[in-house]
Amino acid sequence: MNNQQREFNQERFRKDWIARQVVTVFGWLVLATFLLIIWHIFSNAFPLFKTPQAALSETYISDTQATSSRSAPQETTLSFHSMLELSNGYHTLAVDSCDLVVYANARQATPTFLSAARIAEATAYRSLQEVKRVPFSCQHQFVFPSSGNFDYTGVITPSGLFELYKLRYTGSAYEFTLESSIALRKEHAFGKVFSLSISNNYVMLGSLDKTQLHTYWFDKLHPERFEYRTFDNVQHFQLISRSRQLVTINENVWTLYDKDKQQLDLQILRAPIQQLIMAPSQRAMFTLNSRGEFSKWLMQNQGGKFVFTENVSDVADLDKRIASIAFDSNSNAALVFFEDRSHAFLNRVTNQLFGEQNLGVNADTSYWFNESVYVVVSDRVYELTIRDLQGITTAKSLFAEVWYEGHASPEFVWQTSSATAHYETKMSIVPLIIGSLKASFLALFVAIPLALGAAVYTSFFADPKIRHYIKPAIEMLEAVPSVVIGFIAAVWLVPIAEEFLLSVILFLILLPIALVSSAMLHTKISNLIKDRVGQQWELAFIASGVILLGLFCFSLSDVWRLLLFGTEALAESGSNSAQVLNISKTTIVVAIALGVAISPSIYSLAEDALFEVPDSIKQASYALGATKLQTLRNVIIAVAFPSILSAIMLGFGRAFGETMIVLMVTGNTAISDWNILEGLRSMTANLAIELSEASSDSSHFNILFLTAGILFIFTFIVNTAAEILRNRLRLLYNYA
Repeated sequence: MNNQQREFNQERFRKDWIARQVVTVFGWLVLATFLLIIWHIFSNAFPLFKTPQAALSETYISDTQATSSRSAPQETTLSFHSMLELSNGYHTLAVDSCDLVVYANARQATPTFLSAARIAEATAYRSLQEVKRVPFSCQHQFVFPSSGNFDYTGVITPSGLFELYKLRYTGSAYEFTLESSIALRKEHAFGKVFSLSISNNYVMLGSLDKTQLHTYWFDKLHPERFEYRTFDNVQHFQLISRSRQLVTINENVWTLYDKDKQQLDLQILRAPIQQLIMAPSQRAMFTLNSRGEFSKWLMQNQGGKFVFTENVSDVADLDKRIASIAFDSNSNAALVFFEDRSHAFLNRVTNQLFGEQNLGVNADTSYWFNESVYVVVSDRVYELTIRDLQGITTAKSLFAEVWYEGHASPEFVWQTSSATAHYETKMSIVPLIIGSLKASFLALFVAIPLALGAAVYTSFFADPKIRHYIKPAIEMLEAVPSVVIGFIAAVWLVPIAEEFLLSVILFLILLPIALVSSAMLHTKISNLIKDRVGQQWELAFIASGVILLGLFCFSLSDVWRLLLFGTEALAESGSNSAQVLNISKTTIVVAIALGVAISPSIYSLAEDALFEVPDSIKQASYALGATKLQTLRNVIIAVAFPSILSAIMLGFGRAFGETMIVLMVTGNTAISDWNILEGLRSMTANLAIELSEASSDSSHFNILFLTAGILFIFTFIVNTAAEILRNRLRLLYNYA
């Protein structure tokens, strides 16, 4: 018998040990999975905190230079000037002797090395392939665009004509086509430095002769209608072909002209401007003045006139002159090259400079294509590879008001996509945070009265038979998927709110007042009917009262509109079949749907806390002469208050992290406005919408994971605070 008992105990202990080990292993697996999710979230957000880097990866020369370098060094007559992107890749324009040459940026399988006599340092060179050569006489002068469309090249002929050519690739050959031409004034047609700007079909050509500026304005489809304008006392200028305007600088005087030489704007600057650099969009420009202030100017519509306004809130300090700026068409990044051969990254939205390096590259002209920056210098082209570009995103661009192109003032904006190149990506997550907080707080206004009222009723007032049915029914609502609640709200609640929004607001305002009034009359009414009606019928009276209140609010919707807006609004709504305040995608609708979704969670925890208050405490209160309502207010709620507060905070955390209801019911408009009649976009809904569309190596992707990290931190803090507060308040009330 003892042996059987011993074997039985050993078998039991062995099974207990195995079960304990299995539970322990799976418990650690759950914890490891949780930590892995956290690591994945923050590791994908970490690239935002890196500093962008630019490394010299390749140096290009022409194929003729590469061939001659293998034999004897020869003096080159080739000079690179410009780069452009065609349908078959990137190309470099150069002038060789008197000819215009087009080179394709095609990499060789093996690098070509120049002799020591040709270069001072041992560097591997790759040759550019010549794809087209256009012969010109040596009396021709080439003008390459400084802004706008770089597919064009201007040529000034010996006879004083300005000819505009366009380079295109047809699939089998390169074509250099004459698009337009005008006649220049002979007195300043030769030997001058011209600036060329092209946007769509409009062309602007300018030449500064000491302090006199000569400009030509024309549409390339109608060159016979060209305009010739001169401007005196000009030190610096900028052609803006997109808006057909001209900016001139004389000392500290900023003047803006149109094509008719009408003065659109005149500003007295705090310091003379030394450099003007146009942004690729031609809706903003960057300036550097004599004080070393590097600032951004944005185009604005003031009384029907497009003028430039300086963003004085985002001014950077520079102690060196700028050689050129390469702008990325796919992000807000730019690479600024200085005359001392150093460079720094620029966030062109916030005007912040950082990550300064010195690679010893002199960059008179620079271009940014995809992930590389090309620097055109005399007879060679340098390629810089960009790494960690996600770090161009700064805290200011995420959490502060930013002045974007096309906006009247600094704003919080979330708008990540556009069909145009050089679009300013707007990634302020403040509208998303405001949307999440606004929906969550208003959902609590709906959920707290519903959940706590139901919890108080079923735990203290309701008959045990009624509680037996109501409590499981309400808790069953917690199992309803949020997508179902969102679908019902979108299909049924939104049309009602669109037609009776004023009535919905009135119902939400009057419902608490009606409930409080009913509670005040509860004692008198119960004394009159307690002997005639059973307690189980009280729920029917409550439901009838709520239904009557709803009918009162919704049936008289025209009366409320008449009292609030007058007869004109009522007539207008009837004639146009549109209701006043008929905004369907409002925060109010979200609050109702989200409040209903989180009410079962708050109810379940609060009801358990109220119901578990010991009967001895209740009986002691009754023994001291307290009424039932006084016992509820001063004893039961006080004892259960820590758990009630914890339930509310947990409900708030769930509302903050809700996705499908907010996604389906709101208009998903990222608005940084606390107005409850406006729409919203929450962080969770934004993740569901944009994460699948974001490129994995983009700052957009990393910012989405940053919002996921913010969601995790917020919910973790709220839930932890709820538990700590519940424990502390429980000790306070238990031992006070």
